[in-house]
Amino acid sequence: MKKKIRNFTVKQRIKLAGAFAPAVILGNAMTAFAKEETTGVTEVTNGINILTTLILACVAGVGVIFLAIGLLDFGAAYSAHDTTRQSIAIKKVIGALIMIAVPAILKLLGAV
Repeated sequence: MKKKIRNFTVKQRIKLAGAFAPAVILGNAMTAFAKEETTGVTEVTNGINILTTLILACVAGVGVIFLAIGLLDFGAAYSAHDTTRQSIAIKKVIGALIMIAVPAILKLLGAV
């Protein structure tokens, strides 16, 4: 490779240097000064927070529905003196209470 460069004439060396000079100058690392508003990070974070809130609200809403169904099942099982159905209904009620408490539990743990 060095032999080929040595065989270049002065005009060819100037042309070669002129061709690679802009690439070397523009190829240097430059610091980009950008404001936080222009990066779009806050919009993404706000969107994720809204989506998280929506999902947790849906889980709590489904928990309220399961709580109502579990209480109705427990009342029907209690009036029929059916202990098996009573235990199943109690499990539904406990599961529903956990679903309702999920947003508060996640906030307490710091996950949200």
